[in-house]
Amino acid sequence: MICRRDFMKGLAAGTAGVAGLGCGGGGAVSGPLSPPGSTPRTLRLALPAVGETVAVFDGDVALAVTRISATSVVAVSRVCTHEGCTVLLPEPPARTLDCPCHGSRFTTGGAVLNGPALRPLPVFAARIDGQEVVVTVA
Repeated sequence: MICRRDFMKGLAAGTAGVAGLGCGGGGAVSGPLSPPGSTPRTLRLALPAVGETVAVFDGDVALAVTRISATSVVAVSRVCTHEGCTVLLPEPPARTLDCPCHGSRFTTGGAVLNGPALRPLPVFAARIDGQEVVVTVA
């Protein structure tokens, strides 16, 4: 049985099957996130203000969606690529996604600012459609 933390770690790595892991430690992740040929899900949410980051949850998918400009948004996983903890939403003045477990910091676009995480947060396709943000979760 896969625990939620391992599932979220697998989700961040682009996989869902987790073999031989306990919830407390690291290990190898294997297997596809979605069955071959599965249809991506589309999430719709209210358009945030420019510079605002909002949390989005859909089942076991936790995202941070940031409106970068009047015409641009970015959606990233909130699962830290170091050990799978959920990163916090940005707070002024830093405006970074910070991991409360081990101190990794990411830009709202998912890039690593400081470790221990070495890999960026996974990015999901996102666009503005009228007064909504449309995010595609594959």
